[in-house]
Amino acid sequence: MKFKHLFTWLLIFIMCFTLISCDNSDDTTLNTQMPAPTATAVPPVGSARPLLYKVSNKNGSVIWLFGSIHAGRESYYRLPDYVMEPFYDSDCLAVEADIIAFESDFSMQTEALKYLMYRDGSTIKNHISDKLYDEAVHVMVMMGSYTPLLDNYCPAFWSTMIDSMQIDEDVAKAEHGVDRYLLKHAKDSGKKIVEIESAKSQYKMLAGFSNELQEYLLAQSVASYNSNEDDLELVRLMDIWASGDEQALIEYIETDTSDIPEEERVLYDEYYKAMYTDRNIYMADYAQTALNTRNKVFICVGAAHVVGEGSITQILAQRGYTVELIIE
Repeated sequence: MKFKHLFTWLLIFIMCFTLISCDNSDDTTLNTQMPAPTATAVPPVGSARPLLYKVSNKNGSVIWLFGSIHAGRESYYRLPDYVMEPFYDSDCLAVEADIIAFESDFSMQTEALKYLMYRDGSTIKNHISDKLYDEAVHVMVMMGSYTPLLDNYCPAFWSTMIDSMQIDEDVAKAEHGVDRYLLKHAKDSGKKIVEIESAKSQYKMLAGFSNELQEYLLAQSVASYNSNEDDLELVRLMDIWASGDEQALIEYIETDTSDIPEEERVLYDEYYKAMYTDRNIYMADYAQTALNTRNKVFICVGAAHVVGEGSITQILAQRGYTVELIIE
């Protein structure tokens, strides 16, 4: 079994990585175009019933832990009262990264992109096979997004760029991501916003993947180009999130990996540790600090971080905090 889907579609469940779309005449920016979308069924307006957890300690301090999806559908809004009431009652909104602020700050974008660029005189051609490079360029050309400037960027960025551009706009749009929705409401109401991570740190994490893992992920992204199976997989994933079915989401995320070939197992373990294990511990530490300081914080992070083995909710429960799933 390949773990490609963990990076492609679960990307919208685990990391609010935002691609920068600018004039490609600049040596640090890229110009991207979305492929033509295909029609899919649209859920009823306001139908989403996403997962929300209440976390409390013995002193009565409370925080809220909300499972976000970083690309969504307009029909999901508005979100149900059991989500919005705690959100408005909270002292602040905590997100992985303030993507709205990041997208409006060119200097921050430039600094973040530097992590994904080769600055030792090499290019992506020196780090992947000639065959994969030619195939990846072909895909980018077909998407209307290739520029020679891309050769200065690492394979993880190419992979993420291809995956993001393959998302069918009739299925999900970044502009309808839940964290973006809540960020807009927080900014409009003057609510304090806290970054648990940052867009810059997420770029740095991707750049830190081993060359072997980056090449593997790019190869899988190229292989999935225009795959109808991936479109169907994304629809399934979106439906699970919108249903609020905790067990279904856990089962999807905790895919059986027993048949992963040994040569891919090392790559899987590297990927999982960076994207889930380390980040879940870091987010749980933030949640614990918020509880101890008695701040009413509404934490919005990718839904895959809040359910299942090694999740934030499990870590907090193991540390002695009370974790309750809120059911409407």
